[in-house]
Amino acid sequence: MSLVKVASLPALQEQSMQRVRVNDTDVLLLWVNGTVYAVSDTCTHARVSLADGWLEGDILCCPRHGGKFDLKTGKAVAFPAIRSLPKYLVHVDGEDVYVDVE
Repeated sequence: MSLVKVASLPALQEQSMQRVRVNDTDVLLLWVNGTVYAVSDTCTHARVSLADGWLEGDILCCPRHGGKFDLKTGKAVAFPAIRSLPKYLVHVDGEDVYVDVE
């Protein structure tokens, strides 16, 4: 396991998204309903950044074609997305947010 500090909770803010780069991997951080998630920033269907998308509760929506992903599982839940979104381990220590992309 290789945790990398990527953000602080005050900078991230509840109900928000922030793109970060961790070891050459584009990661999207999301703080939703008290939980911080880290997923790939690249849509598995359209290969575009999901940072320009939107949230519907704990569902992340792609800005290009509206594909949807469940943040809890990474699973694609709406067409045209059919492949799951890679999820990454998140560890919060106080106000510091760490991610492991390995």
